[in-house]
Amino acid sequence: MEKKQSSFVRGAAILGAAGLIVKIIGALFRVPLANQVGPEGMSYYEVAYPYYSGLLVIASAGLPTAISKLVSERVTMRDYRGAREVFQTAQKLLCGIGIMLGLLMFLLAKPLAASSGLDAAYLSFQAFAPALLFVSIMCAYRGYLQGMQQMTGTAVSQIVEQLGKLVIGLALAVKLLPKGPEYAAMGAIIGVTASELIALIVIWLMYRLKKRSFDAKLRRSPKTQPRGFGIISKNLLQIAVPVTIGASISSLAGIVDVALIINILTDNLGYETSLAQTAFSLLRTNVTTLTNMPGVLTMALAMSLVPAISAAMAKRDSASVRNASRMGLKLALIIGLPCATGLFVLAKPILSLLYPRLTEAELALAADLMHTAAIGVVFLSMVQTMTGVLQGMGKQNVPVFNLFIGFLLKVVTLIFLMNLPSVNIQGAAVSTVVCYAFAGIADTIYTARRARLKLPLFDVFGKPLSASLAMGAAVHFAYAALAKGGHTTLATLGAVCAGVAVYAVLVALLRMFSYDELALIPGGTKLRRLLYPKGQNK
Repeated sequence: MEKKQSSFVRGAAILGAAGLIVKIIGALFRVPLANQVGPEGMSYYEVAYPYYSGLLVIASAGLPTAISKLVSERVTMRDYRGAREVFQTAQKLLCGIGIMLGLLMFLLAKPLAASSGLDAAYLSFQAFAPALLFVSIMCAYRGYLQGMQQMTGTAVSQIVEQLGKLVIGLALAVKLLPKGPEYAAMGAIIGVTASELIALIVIWLMYRLKKRSFDAKLRRSPKTQPRGFGIISKNLLQIAVPVTIGASISSLAGIVDVALIINILTDNLGYETSLAQTAFSLLRTNVTTLTNMPGVLTMALAMSLVPAISAAMAKRDSASVRNASRMGLKLALIIGLPCATGLFVLAKPILSLLYPRLTEAELALAADLMHTAAIGVVFLSMVQTMTGVLQGMGKQNVPVFNLFIGFLLKVVTLIFLMNLPSVNIQGAAVSTVVCYAFAGIADTIYTARRARLKLPLFDVFGKPLSASLAMGAAVHFAYAALAKGGHTTLATLGAVCAGVAVYAVLVALLRMFSYDELALIPGGTKLRRLLYPKGQNK
């Protein structure tokens, strides 16, 4: 049992480390891109991106999860032939889906751009189209490797993907900027498309490196009756469709922002189009980019939880399911709470550091939006992690339903609050927090009841919250003290380092991980000897 749980934590650690690198590289792409092309140029990028991610989720959300789950279940039963058949079926299915999605994006580029109020954005839509095919094919490899508990392929391809986007996208954006901001945005997106092709080649090479060991296991696997393309496709879609709908809701929330924010600001509140574009870009580019960063760790955790819990469910090992679920939620809060606190306390200094070209008015608005959006980081961490748990348990419909209710609450909240002149763009940030708060709490309650999971309030919630609040106070006073010298950059970096150090010490002092849980964490055996020198109960 311990070995299986350790496997998912190690997998999460690999994907989480890769995700951190990916987010850092992604910031190195988006931050200088925003500084180069400005809020107007980024608005062309941000208008197209939610539609791209909305279509992309059809291939990249549900099907990799379904592949991972089915492959993991077959591997647990040592049916490697069945696992390979799932992979081969998924390849054909995803290739067809990718072609259809790419064509759809290209052909609908002009009407979608016109509906957003930015006609010239059709160039951005068209530039995204080929990427849909490349990512779709890549997802078959990622799902198969994850189901085989081989997380390195996904990790390496993600890093290469971001490096390609950084180099090619920034270069093309700068080169095309003299032609206009819409062409600069198109150049950046061409870089995204090229990077997806490069990542596809890399993960194919990673698969080829592992194929010999996979083939050896397959030869030892007992011969089974092939299930056929139709049956396996049906099995994949039964799992994938609810997961895809759930992931589509998040993308749909982004599309709602695109469709409503600029139009409400201009038509109902009398904003000039350029000012509305700036407010929208500050929320979507500057703020949301930062508040989404912690999610890479909890998403990695969720990706690792699915095959681990699926394997435990296949063996009817309820104890492993409960332990993995509890550990997942605890890690989500240990990650999400301090990140939310740090972003809230250092909102303006971080934004000023990363986006030096923002005016004082823009910086003030972005900081206010960050204060609201940071709260949602905690709930997003819960949503992502509990979704992985429920998918592994075969209850993929539950997080979909809860997120859909959250989405409806978001739409109502956004329309109501944004039409209040005193609230305006803040209403969009509040609505997102409301969406994830409902979904995260509802998912956690259902999981606890379904898995008969005991969640000691202080151990699971109280310790991370207490440590995060103390860390927030330390960060506040550290920044105030260091900023007196006038070096705000050093003050920001120093405050962040102080916060990390304080939180790490409090994690140890409060013993947020039990003696047994430390054994599941990479390097935890050494920490266990340090924190529990006299053994488990001392």
